[in-house]
Amino acid sequence: MAVAGAVLVIAAAVLCSSAAGEAELSTRRQLVPAVYVFGDSLVDAGNNDFLPAPAPKAVPPNGVDLPREVLRRTGRFTNAYNLADIIAQFVGFKMSPPAYLSLTPLSSLYLFRGQGGANYASGGSGILDITGNGTITLREQVQLFAKTKARIIRAALVGRERLDDLVARSLFVISAGGNDFGAFDHGGVPISEAPAFIAGMVATYLEYINELYKLGARRLALLDILPVGCLPSQRATTANGECSASGNSLSQLFNALLRNEMAKAVAASMPGLKYSIASVYNTFSDMIANPTLAGLRDVETACCGGGKLNGEVDCTVGACLCSDRDEYLFWDKVHGTQAAYRHAVLAFFYGPTRDAEPINFSQLLREPSSSATAPYSSI
Repeated sequence: MAVAGAVLVIAAAVLCSSAAGEAELSTRRQLVPAVYVFGDSLVDAGNNDFLPAPAPKAVPPNGVDLPREVLRRTGRFTNAYNLADIIAQFVGFKMSPPAYLSLTPLSSLYLFRGQGGANYASGGSGILDITGNGTITLREQVQLFAKTKARIIRAALVGRERLDDLVARSLFVISAGGNDFGAFDHGGVPISEAPAFIAGMVATYLEYINELYKLGARRLALLDILPVGCLPSQRATTANGECSASGNSLSQLFNALLRNEMAKAVAASMPGLKYSIASVYNTFSDMIANPTLAGLRDVETACCGGGKLNGEVDCTVGACLCSDRDEYLFWDKVHGTQAAYRHAVLAFFYGPTRDAEPINFSQLLREPSSSATAPYSSI
């Protein structure tokens, strides 16, 4: 806990001037050719804006604090930049690569050179196909990346060997799993079956990771599941607004199994893959335990919403909205604020194994990634 507290102190010092911090991040040298993003609403940069109902939409006041130069139609489920944006900033980009469904022939030219990347994430989606009605499932997101790579090859703006090298050196970011826990709600999957259900989730997840590996991914940043039991939506269901132990136990079970199975899978069948599993669970838990070290004041109530702890109503135009958003851990009943995400990402890059393992993101970027260590699948 002392080391975790030290990381939060560093975060507070580094981020005390957010404007200066953003300027510094935007002028950094790009450390990877491209960033490819997969997963759920923690990293969705606007794909759900282009999906019909019932896919969830990040309507105003979501995005209220984004800089004016960012397109108004952002689709981010937070007050400003999300985890994908901030990770991309740390590797030298201005924000997350564009949402895949937003791309036009003109805006795809950079992508067709193997540069910049794309964001395939879809808010509400999960690892399992049964999760996220109307969203882009993780299976479909991986298929879209395969389609992207095939289109790059057909465009012939970059040679196949050069493309393989660019993909191998790119950063693949995935945030998935939390929405699949919805299967335990309303009498769906009994909590007694949680171990078997989560084992199936992890096995399916590793299948998709292996597909990305076959497509050339060699540098992988995974985000584990945050402390679900401490979300405002879960606190609102408890008598005194405390964290739900059963909800957190699901996160812990998934996170531990993911680490164990990922290590075994890489050793057995994915030579040359470098990866880091970032602990959203631990970084959020540390901010809840020591809010002042993270520069936060409220780690229980949602900034935008309604009802008990603002955790019973979605963040929409008519919802209650706090004014001091940089002091809140949670933006709405299930998502963090930009302030919380910035502190978490700083820990992902520079923290100890408690925050990211087996190596942190900074070490991941220093690791050599070679396209020569294993064959790619044909497209």
